[in-house]
Amino acid sequence: MVRRSQDDAIRRYGDLVKLNGLGTRFIPRAQERRLLEDGVTKFDLSLDEARGVMRTIAEDKGYIFESESVRRIQQVLSRAAGRNGYISRAQFRRAQEVLRDISENTISETEARQQLKRLMAENGWRPRRAGLFRSRRWYRQIEA
Repeated sequence: MVRRSQDDAIRRYGDLVKLNGLGTRFIPRAQERRLLEDGVTKFDLSLDEARGVMRTIAEDKGYIFESESVRRIQQVLSRAAGRNGYISRAQFRRAQEVLRDISENTISETEARQQLKRLMAENGWRPRRAGLFRSRRWYRQIEA
């Protein structure tokens, strides 16, 4: 009897995850966290069970989690920054394209630039000077 109620809770939680992905397949961090909290508090699942159900449904339905896309793009930026920690404008643009590809174009170019700028600030990477006057203006123009 206990196993049946657990299976029912997992099924209902899975339906909740599917409902959250109906509007857009890109699931932001806040929504991902709220879904995990609901799984733990409302459906009495462990954190690992809730995360497992979310990942399984995401794989089946093609949902993209912001936390996963950020982890992947962080690897790309880390490689681009190298030892000196500078990222050029061209590398930044390529990373922006990769981020949009990872998210299957569910986020806009502006959002992608903002996420990349935030990620650069968090990791201490700096923009490389570019252009005729060798400035960082291209980076400063990105709204935070």
